Amino acid sequence: MNEHRPDMIELSAYFDGELDPARQQGVAAHLAACPACAAQLDLLRMLAADFERLPAETLGFDLAGVIEGRLAAAPRPQPRHDRGWRGLLPVSVGAAASVACGIAMGFALFGGAAAPRVAAMSVFDTMPPGSLCIGLESCYTNGAKR
Repeated sequence: MNEHRPDMIELSAYFDGELDPARQQGVAAHLAACPACAAQLDLLRMLAADFERLPAETLGFDLAGVIEGRLAAAPRPQPRHDRGWRGLLPVSVGAAASVACGIAMGFALFGGAAAPRVAAMSVFDTMPPGSLCIGLESCYTNGAKR
């Protein structure tokens, strides 16, 4: 698209009377001297006239009453009744399983020989596995070699 001024958006704003008075006068002066922009403005006028000729569509009835009737007839969710200890059973089983997993991971980390313990504790390093270190200071907070 060329850099011709005014562009279609500005021309539409001129047609709708949305420009400030100074810019409105500037576009009017340009339209008087530029037949291409005047033709574009004529197309906008024809488009607006075509929209005005379209028939006004109506439903013939109000939907608000239909929607209100359907909302009133819709079943309301009933509050859940307390099921006693059976309602807490799934939560209890999940809590017990997570405690058992925590205990098993604790034994895996802190039990057994020293070498597996150090390897297992490497997940708590300051640098994630596969990271590149510029120097010891960047990888280890205490700056010591392992």
